[in-house]
Amino acid sequence: MWFKRIASVLWIPMLFMLSCSKNRDEILVAKIKDRTISLSTYENTFVTVDPKFLPDTQDLEGLKEFLSTMIDRELMALKADELGYDKDEYVVAGMQAFKQVGLQAGYLKIKVADKLEPTEKELKEYYKKHGTNLQVKQILLDTKDEAEAVYDLLQEGSDFESVCREYSKGPDAEEGGRIINAVYGTFPPRFQNELFATKVGDVTHPILSQYGWFVIKVVKESRTPPNPFKEERENLTKLVRMQKQIRLTQDMSDDIRARHGFEFFEDNIKTAFSYLPADRPLTSPPVRSTEVYPLLRIAPEDLDQPLVTYDEKFITMKDFSDLYDRASFFQRPRRQSRLGDIKKFLVDIIMNELITYELEESGIEDEPEVAAMLNRKREQLMVDKLFQDLVDKQAVINPRDIEQYYNDNLEQFRRAEERRFGIILTGSRADAQLAHRRLSKGLPFERVAEQFNVQELAAQMQATDRFMTKGEQEDFDEQGFTLKNVGDFTEPFDSSRGWLILKLYERRPERILPLTDATHDINHYLKTLANDERLNELLQKWREEVPITIYEKNLKKAKVDKRPQRGVRFN
Repeated sequence: MWFKRIASVLWIPMLFMLSCSKNRDEILVAKIKDRTISLSTYENTFVTVDPKFLPDTQDLEGLKEFLSTMIDRELMALKADELGYDKDEYVVAGMQAFKQVGLQAGYLKIKVADKLEPTEKELKEYYKKHGTNLQVKQILLDTKDEAEAVYDLLQEGSDFESVCREYSKGPDAEEGGRIINAVYGTFPPRFQNELFATKVGDVTHPILSQYGWFVIKVVKESRTPPNPFKEERENLTKLVRMQKQIRLTQDMSDDIRARHGFEFFEDNIKTAFSYLPADRPLTSPPVRSTEVYPLLRIAPEDLDQPLVTYDEKFITMKDFSDLYDRASFFQRPRRQSRLGDIKKFLVDIIMNELITYELEESGIEDEPEVAAMLNRKREQLMVDKLFQDLVDKQAVINPRDIEQYYNDNLEQFRRAEERRFGIILTGSRADAQLAHRRLSKGLPFERVAEQFNVQELAAQMQATDRFMTKGEQEDFDEQGFTLKNVGDFTEPFDSSRGWLILKLYERRPERILPLTDATHDINHYLKTLANDERLNELLQKWREEVPITIYEKNLKKAKVDKRPQRGVRFN
C-alpha cells in the first residue's frame, strides 16, 4: 500500500492529458481552491490508469479513495506553483526536452494520422507475404556509389561470394557472406519492400539502412501458412498501420531535410569514421569522470572539414568531436555500425533543430489540446521537483537500519535457481535440425547461431545476456531447465516464436542474496517508507490550508468498469 500511495500521487497526473467527454466535463466531483476535477476527467483517469494504482475496492469508498489521490496531486501542483517551480532549471530543461522529443513525435503523428488507416488492398497484399522467411547473404557498403558499383558487377555476372570478400564492409566479408534468416514484417518498409520483392537467386538494388548500403542475394524462400485472412485481419491492420506510420513519418522527415538543404559530405564522413575509437562492450560503459577529452584525436588539418550542411550552416569535424564528447556512451557512434551510425547521430541532432522550427511555424503549441498538454507536463515536472526537494532529499537511511531489516527478513532474499542460455531461433524445423547436426559435429554454438538465427526475433527474447528463473520464459522451461551440465544443448523444439535450440551457458543455484547485493533494494524500500510518511505529513498540512470541496452525489455518477488490480510487493 505504501508504494501505491507515493507512486499514484506522482504518476496518475500524467493521465489528465487525456481528452474529456463533453457531456460530462461540466459536472464537478471536486474543487481545490480555484482548480477543479470534472466527472469526465475522473472517469478517464480511473479507466486508463495502471491497475496497480487502483483502490482495493471499486465501491463508493474506493471511488473516494481514488479521488483523494487526485486531490493530493492538485495540492502538490498548487504548492509547486506558489513556490515558483515553473522557473526552476529542472522544469525549464525538462520542458525543452519534452518539446524536442515528445512534442516532435506528436507533431509528426498528427501530420500523418489521417493517412494511416489500411485499405483492403493493403491488408491483402501484406497477407500474401505474411509468414514468409528468406535466407539471404548480404554485402555492406558505406556509400551509395560503392553499392551501385557492386550491384553493376553482380548484374554483369560476377560471383556474389567473391564480390563480398573483396568489397563488403560487413563482419562476414571474409566468408563471402553468411546465410541470414529474414522474416517478413521485421524490417522498415522501404527495406522490406525491396528485399521481399526479389526472387530467389537474384540480388536487390542497393538498399539504405542505418548501417550503410546493402546489396542482398536471396538464397532461399519459405512460408509458414498463416491463419485464414479473417482471423488475421485485426493483427494485419495493426501491422500495416505501423508500417504506414513508419514510412509516412520517414517521408515527412526526408521532405523536411530536403527543404532545408540537408546534405552529407561523404568523403569527410569516411574520415570521421577513421577517428572513431575501438568499440567498447556495451556491458561496460566508461566512468565519465575518467575520460580524457577530446575523445577523438582529430588531426588539426581535418578539424574544419564539413560533415553535413543545412540552411547554409555546417557541422564540422570539430563540432562532431564536441558533440561526441557531450553524448552519453550509449549515444555515441560505434565502429561496428559503420558510417551509418555517424550519419544517424548527426541526423538526430539536426532534426531536433529542424522540427523545432517546423513546430514554431505550424503554431501547434497554440492549439487548445496541445497547450493543455504542455501545461500538464509543466505541472508534472514541477510536482516531481517539489517532491525531490521537500520529500526525497529529506530522507537519509542509516546503514544499521538496512542491516536490521536484512536480518529480520532473510527469506525475502531467497532466490530460485537461475540459468543463462545461448539460443538459436530459426524460422523452420528443417533449419533447426540442420543447425543441431552442425552443433553435434562440434561446431561452435555462437558460429551456428550467427548463421541460423532470425536476429530480430532472437533479440526480442533478450535471453543470452541475462540470467532467468523458471517461468520467466515459458518456452524455455521444459527443455532448458532440464539440461544437466553447463555446455549441454537441447534437441530442436517448437516455441511460440519459432524453432529453438538452447545451450546452457551458466547456472546459479538457489541461494539467499548476501547483504551487499540486497543493500540497494532495502535502502530504496526503507527510503520509500520514509518518503511516504513525510509526504503524508505535508499533504495533511496543505489540506488544512486550502479549501477543498467534494461533490459526493456527482461522484456516485461515475461510470467505471470493474478492473483487475495488480498486486505490489517488495522483492
